[in-house]
Amino acid sequence: MNFNNLYYFTVLASFQHYTKASEYLCITQPSLSHAIASLEKEYGVKLFEKDGRNVKLSKYGELLNSYISKGFDEIEHGNRLLRQFAYKDAGFVDLSFLFVLGYQYVPELIKNFNQNESYKNITINLKQCNSQDSIARLKNGSIDISLCALVPNEPTVTFLPVLRQELICIVSDQHPLSRYDSVEMEQLIQFPLIRYTETVGEIQDVIDKLFTDCSSYPQTHEYLNEEITIAGFISTGIDQCIAIVPNLEILDGFKIKKLNINHKDAHRNIYLAIANNRPMPNCVKLFYDFIKQNYIRTKE
Repeated sequence: MNFNNLYYFTVLASFQHYTKASEYLCITQPSLSHAIASLEKEYGVKLFEKDGRNVKLSKYGELLNSYISKGFDEIEHGNRLLRQFAYKDAGFVDLSFLFVLGYQYVPELIKNFNQNESYKNITINLKQCNSQDSIARLKNGSIDISLCALVPNEPTVTFLPVLRQELICIVSDQHPLSRYDSVEMEQLIQFPLIRYTETVGEIQDVIDKLFTDCSSYPQTHEYLNEEITIAGFISTGIDQCIAIVPNLEILDGFKIKKLNINHKDAHRNIYLAIANNRPMPNCVKLFYDFIKQNYIRTKE
């Protein structure tokens, strides 16, 4: 298999004209004709058919082009991507983040980063996923930086705390607990609890630990995976259910009451995570340092 011949094939398939294709490739027309003839001999089929002064793909050429063109597109994309890493102020950064950070933290981060002229040639590609998926992608190199929960026993990943989220209890504005501004965990066990699904990650583990010293655990009402939907259910007052969620401004528009939780561990930490076993491209380091310098919001 001659990759030059395959590339010549894709160019001719695009131009459908030998002269234009050979000019684009900076080779002679006989050289192009020889490359195509070699491919046709190798595969034993005609790849092009005459179409007046032009040529068009045969059915076999269409089949080959459907696979080869995708491959060269990917090669070109990779070449363009890696060339940008040679420059300190240009390139692509793949960032994964928890869904809960998509309401305010990450949009604000990306907006302010993009507004800085120093970073105008850096593109941030965003991916929302849970912490376990983020760490797996960090380790296989498909993402560069993650905003996620701490995942233990990951020696090849460095975690830096950047955000501390207060956990609160939300109830409908007609709920029996709505007359309070704060609650003890023991007060919550009599009401059905909307829990996070397993796919969301570690936040439900944090919530479960808050009930450790209680006399029992609340009955599960529903499993949901993001705060807007949870708040929507809570606002209906259905079955007097409750939920424990991060204290987000976006929830203020719902007919709910936010209750502070009287527990020293009623919070969850978000971390800035990177793989420490591979080199960090310049553009990734610039973005990483930008987050460290401007978006660490933790309280001890």
